[in-house]
Amino acid sequence: MNLRYLWIGSVIVLLYALLMSWNQDSARKKELGEAAFIEQIDVSQETPLQENSSLLVIENEKLVVKISPVSGKVWEARLKEHTYLNNDASLGVRVFGFDNLTGFRFYLSSGFVGEGGSFKVVNISPSSVELLSEDGQVSKKISLKENDYELFVTDTWVGGSLVDNPDPYVAMYRVDSKPLDSRGGFFENSSYTGVAFNTPADPYVNSRLRSIDETQEFFQRGGWIAFIQKYFMAAILTPPDREQTLSVIPPANETGVYVMAATSTGTKESELREGIEHRIFLGPKIRSDLMARASDLELTIDMGWFWFLAQPLVMLLSLINGVVNNWGVSIIVLTALIKLLLWPLSAKGFSSMAKMRVAQPKLKEIQERYKDDRQKLGTEMMALYKKEGINPAGGCFPMLLQMPVFISFFFCLRESVELRHESFFFWIQDLSAPDPLFILPVVFAGLMYLTQQLNPQPAGMDPTQAQVMKFMPIMIAGIFVIMPSGLVLYSVANSGISLVQQRAMYKKYGSSDFSGGGEGG
Repeated sequence: MNLRYLWIGSVIVLLYALLMSWNQDSARKKELGEAAFIEQIDVSQETPLQENSSLLVIENEKLVVKISPVSGKVWEARLKEHTYLNNDASLGVRVFGFDNLTGFRFYLSSGFVGEGGSFKVVNISPSSVELLSEDGQVSKKISLKENDYELFVTDTWVGGSLVDNPDPYVAMYRVDSKPLDSRGGFFENSSYTGVAFNTPADPYVNSRLRSIDETQEFFQRGGWIAFIQKYFMAAILTPPDREQTLSVIPPANETGVYVMAATSTGTKESELREGIEHRIFLGPKIRSDLMARASDLELTIDMGWFWFLAQPLVMLLSLINGVVNNWGVSIIVLTALIKLLLWPLSAKGFSSMAKMRVAQPKLKEIQERYKDDRQKLGTEMMALYKKEGINPAGGCFPMLLQMPVFISFFFCLRESVELRHESFFFWIQDLSAPDPLFILPVVFAGLMYLTQQLNPQPAGMDPTQAQVMKFMPIMIAGIFVIMPSGLVLYSVANSGISLVQQRAMYKKYGSSDFSGGGEGG
């Protein structure tokens, strides 16, 4: 096996990984039946326009949040530093939001189970708003800290005496649809989109919304529940000393609204009157930031099968960027380091293929002599391999051992929000988007063609198959046209370095030219 098959295999494995990622439902369901409080949580089709009121706006350096003064719901949250398009003039990406034309809704509500009604504004500032229910029983404060992605919602019981303490809750409501402000496309949509939460038994449980057909509930202290998508997330972060039920509830009717809720139980009256604070994270999935906010929250970044390799790669990539201050250059530097680390394995593969290329004339002679005797042909070829010290699979196995690293780097680059809207040089202004001029895919095709010419054609290859192989660089380049340019940049750097390494090894064995090895000559 030579490098052309390695590249084909790599693409096939990547596509299979994406397909599995798209279809897999890794959640472990706990079918408990719907608790009483579920029926009382609001899942109406209310929209801001139906509330007949102007939304209140609070903001800080990171977020712009819009709130209904009537229901107290958080209807919209935009990320100031992350625009929808690569345009400073565009509005920030919406984590919470709505679209009255399509019926899309994703919003947050909080309060006390069994208690609801309208609110009125009692105080507002640039970063906070205070509401009081019309019956004077409940107050609500929604606020932002300076330069942070967390939203704080505090519900306080201010009314008369309590006989049965109502359970405080906070919940996110969402229809099953693609995220707002998504560019779309296969690689955008293939990234995991769904709900995830942390439990005492499992640090990370996740499900795609459409796969949830029964209520999932976990009674615990602490933990979090989140809606995750490519690059961004909305998460309810609960305090470690509070008893609550984390729930994911499928639609109960034609509204199609899923509920992700944290409901506290056994809350004392003194706590209700002091105020129950809810922390809501609305922001990008940056590993170091998520680790600082809650235990295991960084697991919401989908790192694929080889997460134990991908996670160190993410950290190393960030460290390199801290020095070079260019994510594209950082990708190239990290690729070079990986190639250097794996050189002993690569050298064995290149050595085997070099020996195979040197022996190619003798192989062709044997093929011509015994073309009508398949058994004799196999015997003579194995004898030649033994005489020349060639292992037919020697070029394949060392390369296959590198496959986990390649797949890990793929997920590392696909899920890194740090690459979003980050430029490389010249025409590459967004490493998370496809190459707008298709230059990198063309360069990759050229490197793959040179690799084909440098490598010997496998003995006994069917002529039709050989012709198909000639077009393989074009076919793979066509796939790379829709891939993020950061990933294609990695593939170009990896191919270029491999070609240099391979030619140096071939020169050692007297076979370093590009004289049509891929054609069988």
